This record gives sequence, structure tokens and C-alpha cells, in this order.
Amino acid sequence: MRTAPFLPPHPWFGPLATGVFAVLLSAAAGAAEALVPEPLAPRSGPRGTTLFATLAPADTGIVTDNRYDDPKMWRNLYDAFVYGSSGCGVAIGDYDGDGRPDVFVVSKTGRCRLFRNLGNWKFEDVSDRAGLPGGDAGGWMKGLIGAPALTDPIDLWKQGATFVDVNNDGRLDLYVCRAGAPNWLFINQGDGTFKEEAAARGLALSDGSVVGAFGDYDRDGWLDVYVPTNLADSGRHPAGQPDRLFHNRGDGTFVDVSAAAGLSKTDTSAHSATWWDYDGDGWPDLYVANDYAVPDLLYHNNRNGTFTDVIARVVPRTPHSSMGADLGDVDNDGLVDFFVADMAATTHEKDQRGMAQIRVLFNASEYDAQPSPQFMRNALYLNNGTGRMLEAAQLAGIARTDWTWSPRLEDLDNDGRLDLHTTTGMVREFHNLDLLARIVGIESFEETRRLIRASPPMVEPNLAYRNLGDLRFEECGAAWGLDQNFVSFGVAFGDLDGDGDLDLVHVNYEAGATVLRNDSDTGHRLVVALRGVGSNRYGIGATIRIETATGPQVRQLVVARGYSSSSEPVAHFGLGDETTVRRLTVEWPSGAMQTFENLSADRRVTITEPAAAPAPVPRPAALSSQFVDVGAAQGLAVESREGRFAEGRAQALIPFRFSRRGPGLAGAISTATAATSSCLAARRSNRPGCCGQGSKAVIPRRR
Repeated sequence: MRTAPFLPPHPWFGPLATGVFAVLLSAAAGAAEALVPEPLAPRSGPRGTTLFATLAPADTGIVTDNRYDDPKMWRNLYDAFVYGSSGCGVAIGDYDGDGRPDVFVVSKTGRCRLFRNLGNWKFEDVSDRAGLPGGDAGGWMKGLIGAPALTDPIDLWKQGATFVDVNNDGRLDLYVCRAGAPNWLFINQGDGTFKEEAAARGLALSDGSVVGAFGDYDRDGWLDVYVPTNLADSGRHPAGQPDRLFHNRGDGTFVDVSAAAGLSKTDTSAHSATWWDYDGDGWPDLYVANDYAVPDLLYHNNRNGTFTDVIARVVPRTPHSSMGADLGDVDNDGLVDFFVADMAATTHEKDQRGMAQIRVLFNASEYDAQPSPQFMRNALYLNNGTGRMLEAAQLAGIARTDWTWSPRLEDLDNDGRLDLHTTTGMVREFHNLDLLARIVGIESFEETRRLIRASPPMVEPNLAYRNLGDLRFEECGAAWGLDQNFVSFGVAFGDLDGDGDLDLVHVNYEAGATVLRNDSDTGHRLVVALRGVGSNRYGIGATIRIETATGPQVRQLVVARGYSSSSEPVAHFGLGDETTVRRLTVEWPSGAMQTFENLSADRRVTITEPAAAPAPVPRPAALSSQFVDVGAAQGLAVESREGRFAEGRAQALIPFRFSRRGPGLAGAISTATAATSSCLAARRSNRPGCCGQGSKAVIPRRR
């Protein structure tokens, strides 16, 4: 297996496209052009009746199983399994640098497998050759520095996986999280093999680890990692344990800086952690999605190595049982939005069968009193550039997507708008009222768990929503061939056949991985790969913007997205009918900025960061508010005290609550009209001759 060159990793086909790319760079691999375009492969297909085609394992060679055969899952580790570590993930990345993204599939208690992409939708299982655990060698861990004891078998629970370059050598390494066992860090040796070095590099965390969310939070050119955790030991830590932030020392080794960074939350039930520069200042912030009663966290990057949780002042509400999450500009306004999944049912029958009673209990609880109250449905945070998000999941028609694990925002049909794909299902329908009624009369925990285990898995079809524009989505899972009926967990996207559209792989409960080929036959596209010099080698954390005749698009390059998974580290843009990108801008984590103009569509372009000292990146100024609160100054700051009545307990089928009456009327004064304030003062003092002369005051009234 050949070793990958670093700059560029793909051969150069043809001349540079017309535009401004005349900057020559010098890097470790020698001189290279700032932008190298490559033609895309012919479209896959021919297209059948659906946009995506499911490929058989025997045809692709991606043959896996996902066993859940640890008996402790239904005994002493029942809580950790059911309430924390139910799922697992998948990772896509070109680990051998041959220009074709490869696939790593996690198995919960069986062997994880690495599949090398041979082209033409053929994959080879190279798990043994790559030196991954569980092969014929048996004692693969002997002699490794800091290796776990050989009594640590591979059947310990695995969770999430991330392809990422931790030591900045231009090759993708592999970080695998495990539940209750030391995480694995496989360092790419450049010859098709890996060496496990988690303990030696400071990342052998043994906890309820979910996934390695890598990002350069201090912008020093080296990737750090936030490891969200979930329930691992319900006896000692029934509410979960703290997440961890590890800082890269600048040599590919890590140190735990959680306390120093101000991450003081001691009990979390995280299912995902996503780097999201929500305020557009160039410094990556972090959204942590927590299950159950634990509120979500939005850590604002203070630019000095510390973080502050600002969830209450940035979002109006959060999901209650947050699962996976993803980021993307859903309305193409140039600002990156955010989506967090919950478990809200898509039909009234499923809702009343399982979630309604739970929702009533939560609605009558203290969670309503939080600054950002938790509600049992998805959240779509629309970024308006003011530092305060709007929530629009119900408006957009994507508030309820069943028991969702991995939501992903990607342009699946290349029309220039981000669509939504979700994986769904659960190992059992634990909140089924009929099942719960049967459990009530059972006194033995052992018998209760036997009954639950004997019940069927909660199998639900995966869902897909096409973005129609104007914040309108329509469900099209069946029409697009994405309604696979499994209990599905993590999903990863990548251009597996090089034709410029996004294919996907997802893992399933006690079943093999599903491989779906994108057979789109319309819409132009552009794929952007980054090669950092001052920044990390794959440009993780960069912001890529394009402009076409139909408007702007933006991507923030983040690897760990959705749930327990990582996708190919590239940015994909669907262009619709546009054949030219008028302008492409890269804002690098180092602060450097590059702009290219008049790029031809239907290309994969590799962009190398300038070696010169970065120029400051101009950031758009935050929008100023038109209104300011002057209620206290005007004597109108009246507090509304609500009575507390849990009406849902008395009327379980009531569709809306009426027990939160709210104030009679809210008033505001526009700062744009200076006369308003004086006019209001005149009204309050009964002075005549003011309000009829060009301005009007808003006076609250009693009901």
C-alpha cells in the first residue's frame, strides 16, 4: 500500500480554472499551487426510481455485524446501556491518501472494521493488515507503551469514531471512544498500518466516552479534543460524569485542561458535542447536547483558553432529551444555523402511546422555570447575527422526527439548499405505556428486565426532509430511498465514488452497516478540500463561503457531527443550475483569508493555506438592536406571577396548555424615534398636545 504525499494528496488533472489563484506557496512537500482543481468522476447510476440506491454488502465488500451480545447489558450494566451507551457510529476519511475516502465501521461488542476504498464501489476489509484489534495476531497490544492489559478484550463497548490528524503529519489518524474502557488512538504510520498510542499521548480516557470532537479552540494550529461522556456507572455516578477537554501540546500529545478551561459541569448525559462558531468571531464555540433533565450547554469561547456557558442568553429553548446535533446554513443567509434532535413522535398515535405521559410530567416540573426551558421536540436555531438565536423547528416542519439519533444537514440533491437526514429507532420501546403497565405488577428487577428484553426493538424508518426554501421542508425519505427500516444510530457522509455528490453509511442495531449511493442526475456541485500550513493540516474549523448568481452559501468545516460519527473532512456545495462560482473565500483558523473568483462548477478543488503571516480576517459587525428595554426607567417593569397548575395530569389529551397566561401586553420603545420617550413621559404626566404630533407611545393595558 503506497504512502500518501501531503501536498496535494491527489494528482493534478489539467490547467487551473480561470480565476485569481496565482499565489505560489512553499510547503513541506515542495512548491504547490494555492488552488488545484480536479474533474469529478462521471455520475453514478443509472438512477433508479429513488435518489439513493442501497448497495448490497456482497457487492461492495463492506460486510459487518453489530453485535449486542454482552449479557451485562441486561443485568448489572442495564442503566449504562439503556440510558447512556445504546448506540455507536461510523467514520469516513481517506486514511491512505489515494484520493478515495475509506470507511471505518464501529461494532458495539464485536470487531470494528476498516474498509479501504478500491474504487468503482469496491471495498477491501484491511482490518488485519492495518493492525486493528481483534485480528489473528491476538496479542497486538503486547509491548505497546501504556497498552491496556490483555484482559481488556475487544468486546468491551465501542461508541464513536473520528478520522482526524492529531499530530499534523498530513495523515488521518483514528480515535475510537469506548464506554467504561480506555479509548483507542490509532496513529497512522503512513504505510497502511496504525499503532495504538492513546495512553502515550494522553487520550486513554476510561469513561462513558461518546466521540472525539476535535477542533482547534485556541487557534494554535493543533487540534484539541472535547470528549462528551454519558452514563457509565449508575451506582457511583447516577447523573453521569463530567465531559473532558484535552489540549494538544503542539506535538500530538494531550493534557486534560477541563478545569482550567472553566468546564465546571460535573454531571452530564451527553450524546453529542459540536464545534460551532455561533457568533462568527472566528473562535470555535461548542454546543453540548445532553439527554434527560440535564440542560444543554453552549460554551462561548472567551479567546483566552476558557469557556463560558451562554445557553440561556443565546437560545430561547432547548430540547429536553437532546440527542445528536448538526450545523449548517439552512436559509442561505450566510450565517450558520444549528439543529438539535429530540425524540418527538411523528404521529399522534405514537405520541400518545409513549411520549405524552412523560411530556405531561415534565411540563409540570421545574424545567419550565429555566431561562431556556426544555421542551420535548427538536430545535432549529436560526442565526440572525445578533448573538441571539430564533427557534424555528415547528415553523420549518422538522420539530418531530421520532426517536432520532443522528441528524445531518447536507445538500443531498445538489440544489443549493441543505436538506435534513435523520436516523431513528431504539433497542426497545422503553416508554411504551402497555409495556410499562405490565411492568408495574412485577416486583423483581430481574423479571422486569427479562420482560423488556423479550419485547421487540423499536424499529422506525429513517427520515429525510427536502429543503424547499423559505424555511419549508417536506419529508421525502421514501421518495429518495432513505427510509431504511432499522434501529439506526451514527451516520457519516462522503463522496465515496468521486462524482461530487454525497453518499452515506449508517450503522444499525444487531445488523450490518447500510451503504447508500447517491445517484443524483441533476444539479452542479463543488467539493472543497483544505490543506493547512499555519492551521491544522486539514483546515478543521475553517469557514468556506461561495457566491453564485443565486446567492451565498457557507460551510464551517467540522468533523464530528450528528451522533458518534465523523464525515469526510471536505466541504460539499450543491450549485443547482449554476455552472460558475463567482467567488470562493476561505477563512482559515490561523486568521488567513483567501479569495478565488470565477471557478468552474463540477470540480473538486484542493486549496492550500498561504505560508505567509495571516492577515486579520474582517468579520461582519454584529447587528444593533432597534429596540432597548426602558421598562424599569419608565416605571413599567411589572412582574407577571403565574399560578402553577398541572392541567395535563387532569386532561392528558389536551393539545395545548392554558395554565401559562402571561402578561396582558408587552411594550417596547423604538430607539429610532427620539420623540417617543418624551411623548410617553407627557402621557404619564397628563401633559396635552404630544401624542398626536408625529409619535405614538405603547401603553400596557390591564386585561
